[in-house]
Amino acid sequence: RTPIRLVDPPKSELLCPRLFTAEHTTLSAMFLRSKSIAGLSARAIARGKQAIAVRAFTAATRPCLSGAASKLAATGLPFAAPFENAEAAGKSKMFCAQCSQHDKSCTTTVGNCRKTPQVSKQQDIIIQIAKEVGYYAHAARALGKEIPDHINRFTLFSIFSTLTNVNNDSARFQKMIKDARGIVAELKTLCGDKVPAPEIPDAEILGMRKAASDANAASLCEMLTYGLKGVAAYADHAAVHGFEDPRIYAFLHEALAFLVSKERHDLGAALAMCLRAGEANLWTMELLNKANMSLGTPEPTSVPVAPVEGKCILVSGHDLKVLESLLEHCEPLGIKVYTHGEMLPAHSYPKLKGYKSLVGHYGGAWNRQQHEFAHFPGAIVLTSNCLIEPRDTYKNQVFTFGAVGWPGLKHLGDELPNLKWDKVSTMAGAMKGFTAADSKFTYDPVSGHGQPSPTQPQMVGFGHDAVLGAAATVLAGVEAGAISRFFLIGGCDGDAAQRNYFTELSEKLPETSVVLTLGCGKFRVSDQARDRLGNVGDTGIPRVLDVGQCNDTYSAVRIAMGLADALKCKISDLPLSIVLSWYEQKAIAVLLTCLHLGLKPIRVGPTLPAFVTEDVLAVLVKEFGIKVCDDVDADLKEMTDAKAAS
Repeated sequence: RTPIRLVDPPKSELLCPRLFTAEHTTLSAMFLRSKSIAGLSARAIARGKQAIAVRAFTAATRPCLSGAASKLAATGLPFAAPFENAEAAGKSKMFCAQCSQHDKSCTTTVGNCRKTPQVSKQQDIIIQIAKEVGYYAHAARALGKEIPDHINRFTLFSIFSTLTNVNNDSARFQKMIKDARGIVAELKTLCGDKVPAPEIPDAEILGMRKAASDANAASLCEMLTYGLKGVAAYADHAAVHGFEDPRIYAFLHEALAFLVSKERHDLGAALAMCLRAGEANLWTMELLNKANMSLGTPEPTSVPVAPVEGKCILVSGHDLKVLESLLEHCEPLGIKVYTHGEMLPAHSYPKLKGYKSLVGHYGGAWNRQQHEFAHFPGAIVLTSNCLIEPRDTYKNQVFTFGAVGWPGLKHLGDELPNLKWDKVSTMAGAMKGFTAADSKFTYDPVSGHGQPSPTQPQMVGFGHDAVLGAAATVLAGVEAGAISRFFLIGGCDGDAAQRNYFTELSEKLPETSVVLTLGCGKFRVSDQARDRLGNVGDTGIPRVLDVGQCNDTYSAVRIAMGLADALKCKISDLPLSIVLSWYEQKAIAVLLTCLHLGLKPIRVGPTLPAFVTEDVLAVLVKEFGIKVCDDVDADLKEMTDAKAAS
């Protein structure tokens, strides 16, 4: 690859790639630094759409920072709103807009996630230093230097720590900031005197917005930052398994370097980098899929949702390798292990199913944990997001691992090889556990937190191998009219009342529908909807197929590609409707992957991100087929009336 040098200053050494100039808005220029030119042909359609979007941006969009220009249907303040009252903005203790529960309190006093102003500022500083780490690491690679493993891993860990509902422990962030500055010093030494110091933007979001010469480019850079958090989270999950990909580290550092370059002010360059982040997230989800498949190929499995007599431990989060380690520890002790939230798909992996200690699933999505955890009579382990502020009634039972943290909780450590489970099993042994008299879980499945928790056994394990293995049966169902349309309903869940959209949609789907679910959005598809839809004829194949965790979007894409092959059509011609709920930054990474792949249309809801400007939204709608979840009946009619993707 030919090094690309910054034009300004003329004598600077290799820094960030100059992806765009006024003359370079073509397809080839957009992906000038792609490692494999041959690989472009396989994605020609998607790339073409991206190029059109870039040209539309450069030709049509303008800054919209002043006044009340942004009227996005976001839960919090639109992009430009903080500048309408400069005095109020100046008195604000914090500003955070990275997730869907963003509201005015997140811009003044404390986050809806209970993030304090101190932690909010520390997280901003971590991202600021991460950009400097990325700048020097990217420059060092260009000089032929090898980046030490601990720097690559720290990049993942530190960025992941700032994801919503991961870590609100100020003391741990203080240490992380110190370590990050040490890594910057190490990279400066590695680069020598050949790399000039970067111009680091303001750490705080408002400061960066105020300094932006183009609000739309700034909006895209925020989207890129949050997408990188999602990529880092998935890459960290894979690294826990021992699976890593040097391309991911290289891209993260390049993208972070981009965020301190002058190129970040260019609309086309910012959009292209967002789309490349979508591609990098595709690599990452594929890597995590390989990591999880080391536990066996997921297979259709019915998961009990009922107590089993004995001492118990509850595991929430995403990391299956951590769960395996716990199961190994509990097997000889006779302690029963239950999954929670997005750990539900763990029951479909043959190696995990082989442990007698894995006995069932407890509860619903992450946002119900304050209610559900209070009823669990054993120890509780959080392996990753999402962690809500623990209540005093169960706080002493909770242990955290890896990036997860909250002040006062017991932390098991950051590295799996060093993890000791003795304290967890001792806690479980000292608690009541479930007794023979417990016939069902005592939490209220309809406790006012939006969707109800499941009360009947849950079917999981319908990854791409299982679904495509039955492709002939599915194809016959389509041809016979037994299957009229596929609906992908998934993503992140939350408490907002608008999220009932997804439950209502699932309950109104035609009886000839097949639903693919993934992420904690799966819990929005109610037991009533599952019962009503039943199976596809007499095939025994359920009409509601759970693909897995949010990262298993990779499997959903593989399924769509396989079905298109079986039906001898393009993905865009499939009778497929994609309806995604977003909550935090993993969902942003998944959305960028969908945009990179050219999947459209995609309905997104229940609200729009508050960091998106009107102009950015206009391009996403016009060029990328983004639609906003609105009225269930109207949306469903539009989807079912269409013959192709809708």
